[in-house]
Amino acid sequence: MEPRLPIAPAFEPSLTNPCIQSSTGQLICLPFIHLISGWHMFSDEALGFLKRLKEVELRGGAGCFDDWEPDAGSARWVESFGGAPSTDRLIMTHCNKLLQWYPAFAGRYTSAWGKSYGPCKAEYVAKPGDYYSTYMWPICRPRALVAHDAAMGTGGAGQEATPPFVMKALYGSRVRVVSALRHPVDRLETAFWAHGHYARKYGATAAGLQAYLHEQFEAFRHCEATHGTRRCAHLFELLGLNQSDVFFHCDQIIRSLYHPFLEDWHKALGDTGLLVIKVDDLLDRPDGARPKLASFLGLPAGAMLGTPAPSMGYAALHAASLKAANAQPMLAQTRALAEEFYGTDLERIARLFPSVTWPAGSTLVDAAGIAAAGKHTPTE
Repeated sequence: MEPRLPIAPAFEPSLTNPCIQSSTGQLICLPFIHLISGWHMFSDEALGFLKRLKEVELRGGAGCFDDWEPDAGSARWVESFGGAPSTDRLIMTHCNKLLQWYPAFAGRYTSAWGKSYGPCKAEYVAKPGDYYSTYMWPICRPRALVAHDAAMGTGGAGQEATPPFVMKALYGSRVRVVSALRHPVDRLETAFWAHGHYARKYGATAAGLQAYLHEQFEAFRHCEATHGTRRCAHLFELLGLNQSDVFFHCDQIIRSLYHPFLEDWHKALGDTGLLVIKVDDLLDRPDGARPKLASFLGLPAGAMLGTPAPSMGYAALHAASLKAANAQPMLAQTRALAEEFYGTDLERIARLFPSVTWPAGSTLVDAAGIAAAGKHTPTE
């Protein structure tokens, strides 16, 4: 999958950060801490204080760990973080694309698919007939999916070369990944209103949100019935014409479906390498959540003392994100539909991570709550 990526390199044993001696003698250091999240997750609001700690040095790197084309891209990603920090600080990076890897942001996960599909399309696109109906789906897309499966595997978590296992092959145990989650229904509600193309198609009304979710949930369930939850979450629009034709390929539905991706992160990194934490705990209960975070990252017990408390609580942030997007309150029937769809996913997460549970019902924000909210534009 990553022919230029070093496998289990000999990291400098005297440093906490995973640092590699290059062939030229240069010290190259990878981030020890990865913050992974997604759009409309409020991760900056919940975890941004880490960037200000004197024990932490934030580095961006190239490609946010998933834009590695071509084969040499992964090696460039490793090199992009540079040398050791000036002090014994921990190197950290923050990426909003890492939680999932479905096709729109799959990076190298679909590299084998692309290497098969590109030449096939080049061969058939100039032939007589409509490429889309005559060649693309009958020939090129199925051929590319076969190539993907042969390269990456289809055996489930621990049996496929998904991004967490690529990270595991590089890092071994020298990494700490923090995944910040918010309630999936809340995240999906914010996403519908924040991205104008959904409201333009379905209507910028509560009824439009209902129509959008009904259509998208049905499309995903139809995929599940044929391919299973995991495969639909990972490869939705590549699986067939029916999935490809769904408006924006169920992208926001999948971004709120956490378990198929968290299962791989946990299988690869275990409890010592992965911390899954709720955004609302970080925002509303920082006195409990921040010490847990510090302990996981290996920071001194007092490292977070004096860091500012969150400026807004979770419910206020959610309401403000809706107000900024001119949202209408979600209908009760819409909320029930969404909570039913994500119910199984939340149960699976709770079994895997017992501390990651939400009470029945997501954050209810009515018209008065939206009107009273301070204006807030989410950074993701």
